[in-house]
Amino acid sequence: MKKVFSLLVVLLVTVQLFAQPDSKEILGKWKYTVNTGDSEMTGVINITMVDGKLSGNATVDVYTIPFTKIEYNEGNKLLIEMKTESDHYKIDVKVEGTKFSGMGSSYQGEAPITGEKLTE
Repeated sequence: MKKVFSLLVVLLVTVQLFAQPDSKEILGKWKYTVNTGDSEMTGVINITMVDGKLSGNATVDVYTIPFTKIEYNEGNKLLIEMKTESDHYKIDVKVEGTKFSGMGSSYQGEAPITGEKLTE
């Protein structure tokens, strides 16, 4: 019975490991565009790996905002959160190869966001 239970635990852990997308594919710099309806804002998202965990920041004009949360989940869903003194930003996009698209939100509302990975 112990052998069956042990085998089941190993199997479940293995399935979970292979179900997670490879976060290495999203590492690097991504140019993004947010369409606010009135104008387009552009900037760069930099995704890194620090001590085995995803990390990064977003740059807009001369401002750099560190991520407070970043997750890369099943279905190639990338979730990012950032906070400033005056706002809380959330980005929820689907990564497809070297491009992503989805929605960004803040206290000011939601807006579509798209991006493309920059070659280094």
